[in-house]
Amino acid sequence: MSEKPLQVEQQNIQNNKKQMLRGSFWLVAGSIMSRLIGALYIIPWAAMFGASQYQGNALFSKGYNLYALALMAATAGVPSAVSKLVARYNAEEEYNLSLKLYRTSLIIGLITGVIAAGGMWLFAPELSGGDPNVIPVLHSLAPAILVIPILSMTRGFFQGNNQMAASSFSQFIEQLLRVVYLLFMTWFILVLNQGKWQNAVVQSTFAAFVGAVGGIAVLMWVLYRQRSYFRDLSLRSKDEAVISNKRIFAQVIFQAIPFVVVGSAIPIFQIIDQYSFFDIMQRFTNFTYAELNSQYAIFDFNANKLIMIVISLAVAMGSTTIPLLAAAHTRNDKQEIASQVRFTLELFVVIMIPAAIGMAAIARPLYITFYGFGNNTIAMMGTLILQFSSYLGILFGLFTILSTVTQGLSNNALALKSLVIGIIVKLILQVPATASFGAMGPLVASFIGFGIASIVILYHLNALYEINYKAMMPMVIYVIISAIVMGGVALAVVYGLGTVLTSTGRATQFILAMLAMAVGGSVYAFLILKSKFAEQLFGQRIVGLKRKLKIK
Repeated sequence: MSEKPLQVEQQNIQNNKKQMLRGSFWLVAGSIMSRLIGALYIIPWAAMFGASQYQGNALFSKGYNLYALALMAATAGVPSAVSKLVARYNAEEEYNLSLKLYRTSLIIGLITGVIAAGGMWLFAPELSGGDPNVIPVLHSLAPAILVIPILSMTRGFFQGNNQMAASSFSQFIEQLLRVVYLLFMTWFILVLNQGKWQNAVVQSTFAAFVGAVGGIAVLMWVLYRQRSYFRDLSLRSKDEAVISNKRIFAQVIFQAIPFVVVGSAIPIFQIIDQYSFFDIMQRFTNFTYAELNSQYAIFDFNANKLIMIVISLAVAMGSTTIPLLAAAHTRNDKQEIASQVRFTLELFVVIMIPAAIGMAAIARPLYITFYGFGNNTIAMMGTLILQFSSYLGILFGLFTILSTVTQGLSNNALALKSLVIGIIVKLILQVPATASFGAMGPLVASFIGFGIASIVILYHLNALYEINYKAMMPMVIYVIISAIVMGGVALAVVYGLGTVLTSTGRATQFILAMLAMAVGGSVYAFLILKSKFAEQLFGQRIVGLKRKLKIK
């Protein structure tokens, strides 16, 4: 290979890295803000529920687990498929096909939305698991399932065009409106009218519909503002490929099926927990249903709500990499694919590992901040489960990003194979793990299941694209050591200041968590900036930042 083509290839790789960093910034920012809003509302929400908060959390979680699965069926994985196919057609300068694809996806979303929402409404009694309180919750979620496909398809179209800011902003507005409605109605029912907590949960879940309408309004406004841009793209389209609506429909469905299955991985694992935990625990323990409901709320709602903030980072990075990998796959550029996959994994390691270890370090004050102290037994159980869930979040995130990468490369069979293996492992371990470890058991089974599924994908990616994992190890080891140091510092702050700030009130625990996070985060940032790896990942901007901070 001559020197000039090699330089051009290297320049393309660098440009893709910059593009991914820029896209990741917007999606990660939107995801973090959305997840933070989606977690912080728990503090006033739980306070308004009072003694019924764990029962309310359990009911909310039972409805939302089924909702997440139904939503994946309603969107049918089409948003990710749209993002991938739009990127591919744009790379071929077939812009009119991209627009045609978007219009087709909306029709698919409308059809699947009606089917999934209707199914949720009609079969709510059968899906309730014998809990009559779940039925109105499922009914309240049906309208959201009807309209969210339109929102999701449009986001996929924007992401396929590498316009991450619009997708990110709509996500933020959706979550903001959802939480505002949720808190207002909870206050109206429980505080103003002294109503039933079950009715407050129903309105809290209906809030998903309110948020979705707001998200759609934002994206429609952006589309209207950019109508001239897309009109120009349409005029520049090559129009060499002629594809019928029927073929586009089939293409989207074919690409979408693996996305819906793999995108449902976490909800599938949670559904297994929802329908097996109570039965297993009633066979092997003497806990009452109310006590089991509280335990279920701790691991499936309370801890999960917080670790999803961390997992959203991986989802955002995965969404960014789909169009770039799809374009490289269209060009059959294996070197660029290998570079992109390695860069994605390196970015994952630098962000996700410290986020998970940091959350585990401040688990006690963080848990009490969101869910209150209750009593020492509840606080201890919540802390231990949140700590373990934080590490589980690394594997949740790793599988999410790896399965997204494989589908971006059109290797749908690998994504499905790895998920099936993970589910089989989970099912095999579910009974013995739950019987042995109680509320921690389902998480142990999930940890091993997702771990093995991730190893399967890593092995096959290396076989296909010769990704140099060994070259990544110095950076991975350095990040893990830095994250452990950070976690140790944060833990020292929690226990050190805990001897002075002894109150178990939410405000005190919030101060403890924030101080520990600030000190620990500063230590990690310093250690990473001190290394050579920061410049390798983030480029010349880091050099300027290090100069300003006087870090050599």
